[in-house]
Amino acid sequence: MDFTLFFEKNDQISYAVLQSFALSGQHIVTQEHILEKLDISEYKLTQVILKLNSDLKKVTSPDNTASITALENHNYQGHNITTTLIHQIRLMYLNRSSLFALFSYDILTSNNESKESFRKRNFVSKTKFYAGQLELRDILNQSDFYRSPSLVKSPEYVTRLRVFEFFYTVFNGIASPFPKMDVKVNNLIVNIQSQFNFIIKPVQRVKLEIFIKVWVLRVMNKCPLKEAIIPEENLSPEIKQHLKSIAASVKNAFNLDLPDNELNYLYTFLVTQQYLPGIQEILDDQHFSMAYELTDQLIESLQAASRLLEVERLDIPKLRQTLNAVHLKFTTFYVEPTTFIRFSKIKLFKESYPIFHTIINEFMTTLNQRNDLNLSRQESANLYLDYMFTFINCIPQDLQKFKIYICVDFSLGPLYTNYIVKTLQESHNANFVLTRNLSAQTDIYLSDFLTSSVKQQQVIWHNPPSHDDWETLTDTVNHIKYQKVRSLMVEKRNEELE
Repeated sequence: MDFTLFFEKNDQISYAVLQSFALSGQHIVTQEHILEKLDISEYKLTQVILKLNSDLKKVTSPDNTASITALENHNYQGHNITTTLIHQIRLMYLNRSSLFALFSYDILTSNNESKESFRKRNFVSKTKFYAGQLELRDILNQSDFYRSPSLVKSPEYVTRLRVFEFFYTVFNGIASPFPKMDVKVNNLIVNIQSQFNFIIKPVQRVKLEIFIKVWVLRVMNKCPLKEAIIPEENLSPEIKQHLKSIAASVKNAFNLDLPDNELNYLYTFLVTQQYLPGIQEILDDQHFSMAYELTDQLIESLQAASRLLEVERLDIPKLRQTLNAVHLKFTTFYVEPTTFIRFSKIKLFKESYPIFHTIINEFMTTLNQRNDLNLSRQESANLYLDYMFTFINCIPQDLQKFKIYICVDFSLGPLYTNYIVKTLQESHNANFVLTRNLSAQTDIYLSDFLTSSVKQQQVIWHNPPSHDDWETLTDTVNHIKYQKVRSLMVEKRNEELE
């Protein structure tokens, strides 16, 4: 979601300027680029930079200040503009946004606080309040806020999912939302850990804390969940007893009587987000058949790739278990990553893992054509990455059928050449076949001198090789791997047409 839609107008401009420095790589941006992108005057830009520097001082320490300075030739340079800093500024601008205050009110407290009380507390006129509600509705509709790939179509379930995702994204690692709830929520987390006997990591604690806050506030706001996600028969008496104890803690802390559906909802979160094991036991194939069907179809695609992989050696049970967890999470409690996935990242995987990319890309094409899934571009990218990580973790590189043959031949003699060979071997790349002699199989000739008689691709290194040298070899290997995979796929398609 584009959170800048909630910002005040001047904050939108400031944030766009700040992002320009992060995206530039070198943190140097031309004045012309900013003026053209934002359609503002030079005077306005000067005022924006002054205001932005003032905001940056508020979120950084004296020992690690961030700023934007003017350079010669109408350039600007950003100093210490980190991803965390940008997220801090994003949260600052949200917190001083009247639309964000209205969003929080409408979603979390509107049934417990009157409109008059909200307007008075936030110094908002009646006219601005109702105009803000119309603007907020348009923003949420344009952002598809209430859509989700979840197969659970309960409006309340989807609303909670998206509200949790919103607060988790903007507060994660920066601040705690609704800090007055901190002590009670932390005590509740301790009880949940005690009941189910699991260790919680720092990032998991933050996620669970924000989930509980949104959950409790929605219940307090008289927005009950009317459906159970997990089939009743899939919850053991022991689990129900643990949940009953947690309900008592919630009653004690927040004076809320939680029905079984709400406890079921909590347990769904704990299992789908991998705090607890047993996702396939509670979300079974009878009630969540699509998730299991997607797994079967992707495994079939893998097994059909016999030109690329030694498919008979695939660990199918491991793949099935991991993919089932991916699909069950995606179709029930899918939360988008808190960092935006740039599509350039997918290009990197395409180059580094061309076999996996080819299989996944073809499968994603079929998924994107399905009306029952209706995947957004971002959801497709996230699912692609889940598949890629699954394949990388579950499929050893030595199952790939083709190899990259590298002839290592350095002018410093056998001792130095042996050193290079040993270094390459320690890179643990199972697709390398290292030789000392050229042959018809050689793909890359690795040396410290260009040799005109060698017709194969040559990679020339310094002695010893630099970081750039290693990058050049990696890029060359990736390019050759991609070309080999592409050639094999063309052969396959030609055979299918015959």
